[in-house]
Amino acid sequence: MGSSEGVAMTPGLVVAVIGGIGCGKSAACSYFAEQGYPVIDTDQVAKQLMQTGQAGLQAIIAHHGNRFLTPQGELDRPKLAAAFFSDQKLKHDIEQIIHPLVRQQVSAQVEVLKTQHKLIFVAIPVISQVMQPAYQIDHVLLIECDPALQRQRVATRDQRAIEQIESIMAQQADPATRQDLADSIINNTSSLAALHQALQAWLASVTQRN
Repeated sequence: MGSSEGVAMTPGLVVAVIGGIGCGKSAACSYFAEQGYPVIDTDQVAKQLMQTGQAGLQAIIAHHGNRFLTPQGELDRPKLAAAFFSDQKLKHDIEQIIHPLVRQQVSAQVEVLKTQHKLIFVAIPVISQVMQPAYQIDHVLLIECDPALQRQRVATRDQRAIEQIESIMAQQADPATRQDLADSIINNTSSLAALHQALQAWLASVTQRN
């Protein structure tokens, strides 16, 4: 179930975990966390930055007013998500605001974790951000599956309309682009148990080279 290129493990090795929506990137990161490895989820960092009073939301308000706020003054996430994936200019504007803030926070976390752990995982959903110097990525692990399975998983998990799923997938990097960037690939086309088994084997291949 997948393949992995040889990677020499050194103290503080930073591994980017990538994959399209529904491919299993989050499941892989959950497994690594369960094994005791630190995992930084850039999506979660972005969400934290968009909480009331945080720098990300303040910047959105400064650029777009109260358009994406609830009556209580909090971020209306469904409204922003719908606009984000349907309006390319807005998507670009939001990313230009949020991505630098995310990189700043993640970079600070990585700097600390590299002195304490031999493996650090960073989940990065936006392919263009993977090789940003701030993330200090040493190795790219791709969790992959076929597009039909992506649609099925997302529809079941998120209860999204197929049109919205297609829109999200169309805006993400295609499989060929993801695979060109990856140093290791795990094909997540079966069960969660099978994914865990493949991840365990990948971890063993990395740690044995330490």
